[in-house]
Amino acid sequence: MRILSNACVPNYLLSANPGVILDAQYHDFDEQAERLVGFDQSYLQLTPGPFVGRFLSCFLSDKVSIHLEHCTQALEQSVTGPSDAVTVGVLANADEPFCLNGGSFTSGNVMIAMPGSTFHLHSPIEGAVIAIIVQKDHLQGHSGLSALANDWLFAPEFGAQLLNAPQLARRIREDVVQAIQGASFVETGKASAAYIGDALLAGLVSKLSLEISGHGTTLSGTIGSASYEKFLKGRNAIHKNWDTIHGVDDLLAETGGGRRALQNSFASHVALGPLSYHRLLRLHMARRALGDPSQFRASIGDIAARHGFWGWSQFTKLYQSHFGQLPSETRAEAGLLN
Repeated sequence: MRILSNACVPNYLLSANPGVILDAQYHDFDEQAERLVGFDQSYLQLTPGPFVGRFLSCFLSDKVSIHLEHCTQALEQSVTGPSDAVTVGVLANADEPFCLNGGSFTSGNVMIAMPGSTFHLHSPIEGAVIAIIVQKDHLQGHSGLSALANDWLFAPEFGAQLLNAPQLARRIREDVVQAIQGASFVETGKASAAYIGDALLAGLVSKLSLEISGHGTTLSGTIGSASYEKFLKGRNAIHKNWDTIHGVDDLLAETGGGRRALQNSFASHVALGPLSYHRLLRLHMARRALGDPSQFRASIGDIAARHGFWGWSQFTKLYQSHFGQLPSETRAEAGLLN
């Protein structure tokens, strides 16, 4: 199986200069979600089959870092950024777009998320995304950032937005590749890597300033549609009250509105009906319980029933179909790791 299906980085794990670059392959999406330190992330695997992911981090300094994530399965991701850093993201390839807060996130977009902002991503099968993380004070005080760009970026209501800027997105990808390649071969470790980080940031702020001054802030996908808002309301209700929701009518009692609008909103944003999403969430909750050492004394059947799966054979079939392994294998792996 290929580790990464695009040309941004080599199709093998980088091991040079481990003090700067951490590059690893994962078979557990929860474990991969924990790699991005400072972010609060939760993943739901939407498509069935074994998960394989890659997460590369390049720490150029304590002010600037690069992160590249690739997943073989489609994921729903809820992400809250760190309180002291700005995230700039682009897609690593030009394949199927992501979805950000209900809007299409394509290879021609640049995502910018201010410190502490929360956003929802729907990544496709084989999706890969690049993020440059810059400490807020380091970016805000940079001499290359124009006053116009500074005022736009650091407006109180900015949150997380998409800039429609194909040339800027392409140049960010190119600069990231050069930075990772340079960091792979520096001989003096973090001191030399910091110079690469400074150069990467200088290029980013100058190009961003030119983009904003030359074309204005042309945004796309920044405000969720009515369908997305309907989906988000239903999703949040399921996550909060999963144990008391047993049918669409229960969910409608939480969200209001019509049955068809609710079903269409889920189909549009996660390609599932609301009850299928509800079942998928319960499968993930059962999986996390199976891997929790504090719950090893509970039987697999008890854990299944606790999450609304009363038929042992049905639970096992659903679980294996979605995660590519038996519940007992998940528990055995967790026991070996702990």
